[in-house]
Parts: sequence; C-alpha cells; structure tokens
Amino acid sequence: MKLFSKVVLGIAVIAFVGMTSGKVYADGIFLVGPQKEKLVPPLAALNLQHHGSNTIETGGVRWDGSRDVSFGDISAGPHQHTILFSSLGISDASQLRLLININEANGGNKAPITIDSLTITAYDAGGNAVFSATSTGPLTLDQFKHGQGANSDYALGFDADAAARFQAALAANPNLRLGLEATLSNVQGGPERFKWSAAPEGPVPEPTTMILLGTGLAGVAGVARRRRKMARAKTENNLNTP
Repeated sequence: MKLFSKVVLGIAVIAFVGMTSGKVYADGIFLVGPQKEKLVPPLAALNLQHHGSNTIETGGVRWDGSRDVSFGDISAGPHQHTILFSSLGISDASQLRLLININEANGGNKAPITIDSLTITAYDAGGNAVFSATSTGPLTLDQFKHGQGANSDYALGFDADAAARFQAALAANPNLRLGLEATLSNVQGGPERFKWSAAPEGPVPEPTTMILLGTGLAGVAGVARRRRKMARAKTENNLNTP
C-alpha cells in the first residue's frame, strides 16, 4: 500500500512540474478600464496599421539579445520598442499598464475594434523568453470620439496570477525586457498605438481622511495624558496618606 501511495505521489509531482514549467500561459492580461487621460511615463511599444482593404492587423516586437526585432503590420516610424521593466520606475508587477490608443479614420461611424489576441513576453539579456502572459480571448473595444491623438483609450494589466509569476521572474532577474505581440480585427485605418505605462503605487489619502487620522491620533494622545495625570495623582495620594 505504501508503494502504491509513493507511485501516485510521484506521478502527481511529475504532472505538476510539467504544467508549471511552460513559459506561455493562456491567461494573464485583462482590461483595467477606460483610460482617457495620458498616463506618465508612456513609452512607445507597438504601432499596428493594416494594409489595403484588410480589416485585420497583426504584428509585434521582440528582443533578440542585441536589438529590437519588429514584424507584421507595423506602421512607419520608430514606434516599435521593447523596454526594460525597470525603466518604468516601478518594482511591483501589478502596477504595469499597457495603454492602447484607437486611431481609426472612419469619420463619425466609430465602429468598435476587437483585440483578438495580445501577448506580453519578458526577455532576458540574451533574448530568451522567460515569461509570457496572453489575453483570454477576443476583447471588443468601443472608440471614443475624442480618443484619437496622444491620449489612451484603454488600459490593460496583469491579473493576480500573472503579476505573481512576473514578480517571481523579476526576483530572479530584475533586468528583463518587455515585448509585445497583438492581433486586431475590424480595423478601418489606424494606426493603433500601444504604450507602456504604470499605475500609481497606491491611493493617496484624501484631505478628509488625513484630518480624521490626525484627529484620532490627537484623541489617543489626550487619553494617554489623562491616564498619566490620574496615575500621578493616585501615587501622591498614597504617599500623603498616613
């Protein structure tokens, strides 16, 4: 019976290692929400633009160990870059944001576009992929009439599991570069602009919160002072009592 248990345990361990050793996961990226304001610092990642009458555009940029390599339906200009994660000025993987600006030239008929797939890959200095996270499925995004130009339309980020995996990869090697690959459909012109950015580390307390916090601390200090006075008075009474 003990032998059978050991065999079952061994098979389970092998299966677990097999499932966790792969670098590509079919999850990990989700829509954080509409983001019309320009986040700082936005760093160029990828510009996609379809050719001719095609309504699908696909392409990406990766790191080969010495330079950035872009491929697919990329637009003209120096817009395709991998970046060092450290250049964003953050250390928490959950703060990473990927911004998309939808820039379709279809006049007043602002039809939505669809992100069919989106993959973020982290490379070491030698160009080896050590981490990858992929969107779970098609994501249809409406266009904002005022969303063209420098502002982003939407922000995307890692879910909790992907953030934890990327954090572990950063702990092993903090000098990882981020690359991006995407496929979009129902496009009418473009280009669609992707940029790297970062969310704030945490919410800044509101003035009312700070006032309440200060009032609470003052109250605690007052109670402590009263208790010390009562203790001194009691001690003095005990000393004066014959």
